[in-house]
Amino acid sequence: MAYFLIATIRKWKLTSNIKNFKMKKIILVLLSFSVSFVFAQNPVSYPKDTAISKPELNFEVLWHTFEDNYAFFKLRNIDWHAAYQKYRPLINANTSDDSLYTVFSQMLAPFKDNHINVIVPGIKQFKSVKPSQFVKEFPTDSLRNEFWQMVNSSLSHKHFTALQYTGPEFNHVPLFAYSTSNGIGYLRFNRCFVDQDSDNVPDAAVAGKLLDTLFASFKDVKSIIVDVRDNIGGNDEFAYEVAGRFTASKVIGMHKKTRIRKGGYEDFGQLETWYTEPKGVFQFTKPVVVLTNDKTVSAGDLFASIMRELPTVKIVGSSTRGIYSNMYGFTLPNGWLISLSNERYYDNKMICYEGIGAPVDIHVLNTQNDLLNLNDPVLDTAIKVLLKTRN
Repeated sequence: MAYFLIATIRKWKLTSNIKNFKMKKIILVLLSFSVSFVFAQNPVSYPKDTAISKPELNFEVLWHTFEDNYAFFKLRNIDWHAAYQKYRPLINANTSDDSLYTVFSQMLAPFKDNHINVIVPGIKQFKSVKPSQFVKEFPTDSLRNEFWQMVNSSLSHKHFTALQYTGPEFNHVPLFAYSTSNGIGYLRFNRCFVDQDSDNVPDAAVAGKLLDTLFASFKDVKSIIVDVRDNIGGNDEFAYEVAGRFTASKVIGMHKKTRIRKGGYEDFGQLETWYTEPKGVFQFTKPVVVLTNDKTVSAGDLFASIMRELPTVKIVGSSTRGIYSNMYGFTLPNGWLISLSNERYYDNKMICYEGIGAPVDIHVLNTQNDLLNLNDPVLDTAIKVLLKTRN
């Protein structure tokens, strides 16, 4: 039962209202199956008539809170009022929890927004999932492990040195893996946070110290591959900390704006601009290829997007997940935990890739055949791209 809670939380980026609470505390709260203060930080919206049954009130609160906060009804082609007309008549005083959960799941499934979650603490979770080619090819943890073993084997066959690891483990995987071969560096990270147990030091600062150490291995390489396939996300600051190692000047990384609560669907607050700035002891400004797929999620999406803004970077693989917004988390009157997307992220040309993902320069897919061939075609393509830059 704890697995689905960790699997959800590790992919969430916290909203500005709750980001000062450490990830450790959020995970512990959910693992204790408690109705937590974490989600109570964001207000809910009540209907005008609250003298209704509990199942009806929970439906109304969910519907109105989405109505007042969700950022992408138009982009995701959702007629939210039509959804109300379809599903509200199904709820009455006799509606069971199981039936209410089913209605919520059916009503929210068409969004295909991975940042929409319904959690019945300690019992079950619904996530509005966008279909994934990578998950279709590698649907189980076992196959995912085989995939990364194949990647490691492919690196070895291409004469990369044995992978070195640094940083805390999460789900038994160290934060960073890195190696070099014939003037090419390889850096991999499958999450955008350091350690859920870190209470005092800012997450990005810890990542920065680790990056300073491992980047010493890249001092003399001519190019670098950054592998963020199947990156589960984390926080934006981490993404900028890594990206700052690849620019010698301050550049616009992204813009974002937050929907005004209880405003219209297109009413948003002031535009915020975030910059990618030089980080670390030295900045690597030679050719870089970033490897992505459609399971590069959330802060992983953001990392790929801000790396695309740098002139020395190419993206190889497939478009990222396209789930950028921080989560607006709230609690229903019955204690169920709900989240939604209430922010729009844009690149420096004011293009929003929500639902689309960061585009690639060269499209290459991994399939189960790669496990039989023990060869990674995405890695192959990246190496070919980088070798061409030497000519």
